[in-house]
Amino acid sequence: MSKIEDLDLDAMAHELSSDLPRLVADGVTWIGACLPFEVDGRLIHGHNSAYLVQGTEGSVLVDTGAPSSWWAIEEVVERVLGGRDLTYLFVTHPELPHTGNLPRFVEKYPEIQVIGDVRDYHLFYPEVVPNLRATRPGDRFDLGGGHEFLVVEAMIRDLPNTQWGYAPRAKSLFTADGFCYMHRPELDDEDPAHLPGECGLTTGELRRPIAVENAAFFTGSALYFSRFVDDADERYAGVADLARELGAELVCPTHGNVITDLLDVLPIVRAGHKQAYRA
Repeated sequence: MSKIEDLDLDAMAHELSSDLPRLVADGVTWIGACLPFEVDGRLIHGHNSAYLVQGTEGSVLVDTGAPSSWWAIEEVVERVLGGRDLTYLFVTHPELPHTGNLPRFVEKYPEIQVIGDVRDYHLFYPEVVPNLRATRPGDRFDLGGGHEFLVVEAMIRDLPNTQWGYAPRAKSLFTADGFCYMHRPELDDEDPAHLPGECGLTTGELRRPIAVENAAFFTGSALYFSRFVDDADERYAGVADLARELGAELVCPTHGNVITDLLDVLPIVRAGHKQAYRA
């Protein structure tokens, strides 16, 4: 097997993104990259997804993707929009994997509205201040043709200004770092990444269920706040309640496969949370 230092990770990122984009629901395109990185001498793959929600009159891109994936995100968004401008950019929270391409999108689409809880974005991206539009849970954006985008409260968050989104017609809930997990960190050194083709599969299509270790691996870094709260069980139960209330059938995380079987995946992710933080 090749040594990690001999691998071209940039080239691998291009190759691993070949499973995406993918239309996963009415008007919802799953885009992004599955990025390889090294952890303790092992090659691990992790999603850094974005989602394009389209109606007949407008569109919303949920998160911007990582800066290293700009080549993929820009090309796909432009192609899927078919020459139309991107109307809204919904940034779930200001961490780099979610907002790293924000200035580039504003430069490309000068009239775009950047929506979300943007209370501190002027500190990170002062050049986009004229495009910022603060939102609260319950705000709705009409995209035309029966499509709309709804801002909802984030039940699992890593920053105070994290927000989730929902596309009612597509029955798709966008959960940012909620439900984040790696592909297959349990694999041995002879098969250190994941099986070919898994990047673009939904959880219902994976050959094996998500392992608790997969959830614990990513949750341990993405949801650091969890060690300081004592209501994690209530928050995870609240996700099921929210999905039931909204009628959500898909859960679309930034870091993980699209989830088609929430009630099966929810206890696995919760168990990974407990393993990572004993919370």
